[in-house]
Amino acid sequence: MNLKNDSPNQDFRSLKVLSAIFIAALLTRLFWIVVLTPNYQLDGGGDGPLYMLLAKTLVEKGWQYLDTYMGTVATAPVYTLYLAFFHFFFPPESVLTAARAGQAIIDALSTIAIFDLTQRIFNRRTAWIAAIVYALDPRFVVQSGEIYTEALFTSLFLISIWLFVIAHPLPDPRQRSILKYLIAAASWLIAAFTRAIVLPLAALFGLMTLLPRPSKRQLIALGIAAVVGVTVLVVRSIQLYNTFGRYVIITSGFEGHFWMGSRGDGQWHGIPEFEKERQDLQRRYGGRDAYIEDALNTIAADPPAYARLLFVKMTSAYLQPQGTVSFGNEGESLKDLALQVLNKKMSLNDLIQSSGFFPKLIIYIFHYIGLIGGLIGIILMRRDWLKVLPLTLPIAYFTLFYTLLTIIPRYLLPIMPLYMIFAAYTVEKLYTHLRRAYSV
Repeated sequence: MNLKNDSPNQDFRSLKVLSAIFIAALLTRLFWIVVLTPNYQLDGGGDGPLYMLLAKTLVEKGWQYLDTYMGTVATAPVYTLYLAFFHFFFPPESVLTAARAGQAIIDALSTIAIFDLTQRIFNRRTAWIAAIVYALDPRFVVQSGEIYTEALFTSLFLISIWLFVIAHPLPDPRQRSILKYLIAAASWLIAAFTRAIVLPLAALFGLMTLLPRPSKRQLIALGIAAVVGVTVLVVRSIQLYNTFGRYVIITSGFEGHFWMGSRGDGQWHGIPEFEKERQDLQRRYGGRDAYIEDALNTIAADPPAYARLLFVKMTSAYLQPQGTVSFGNEGESLKDLALQVLNKKMSLNDLIQSSGFFPKLIIYIFHYIGLIGGLIGIILMRRDWLKVLPLTLPIAYFTLFYTLLTIIPRYLLPIMPLYMIFAAYTVEKLYTHLRRAYSV
């Protein structure tokens, strides 16, 4: 952690405060998991049951038996390995709770990465704000207790950005080392083997090492990382081809999601509906899964309609915060309940008294303050675009790629801490401005 500019006493105080933030983050997440949701059940519509099945199969029968499941093509291996650890060391009845507690610990540790990442790009005060907010933000508290890849991926994603910023300090190129770059590259590769969507972004971060002017050590580090990364990806692709007869990079699914994202409302509606539409697709294309071809035909038939669909998908995903359905008996978001009030299907008093209203409201407050404050922060830092590029590039990348595929609030959750960091900077700038304006 970068505390070298402080005195020893300030260092010690900072470490104590940061430790307190970490403990607060951990306790809130464990309280959610152990006390509030001890009877957590896997969501049949998510990818949690598949990953749990793969992890259990891996422990009980070995890796070679995973070949019997086509899920090994549709899933990246890191989360399977993570869950397999708990299947191996814990009794069956404790696996879910142990895996969720493990995610809580990893996510709480992310507060340290967020603190140091933020102070390296902005300043110490902004870093304190960002770390405290992340520790208490109910969206991430709830996420840590869910069995799906974002729970682990978000932490790996944030740590990868943090390690890159450590390896690539803009003010002083002399602090850059080949080892630091390679550690950051390894972290990005692990993140990509958790969610394959991040692989092109990892390549973009590799190219970012060449900015503003590449040195010899940067070129060497980039070359080594590229050779090792490509080798790992080729080995993975060969393994999948030998097993399933398909060329796949890390995991499949891009074509299917692009196809689903181009038609209807552009969203996933569960396996039964997908299989029904897939059978119709195969009937129309002579038994082929012509995802890309059919999607391009749909887009070409009415480009303005496709543009409207992309806009609706993106705005819908951004306007709905992740995590609200975890509260209340209705299982609906606050937005849906508010629409019922507007349509006179529910009174305002009933809305306020509905189960889980206030937790949902708090999530909405965190979400919209983060988004609006984050956008303001991005505008404020527009002249220092290269400095904040490690934060703005992932935001733009995730928004674009998931809009073109299928986009839901859960898919955007990994970039919400980046908006939150910019929002913390906005708050810090506002505080500084008000203090100067009203100082005597």
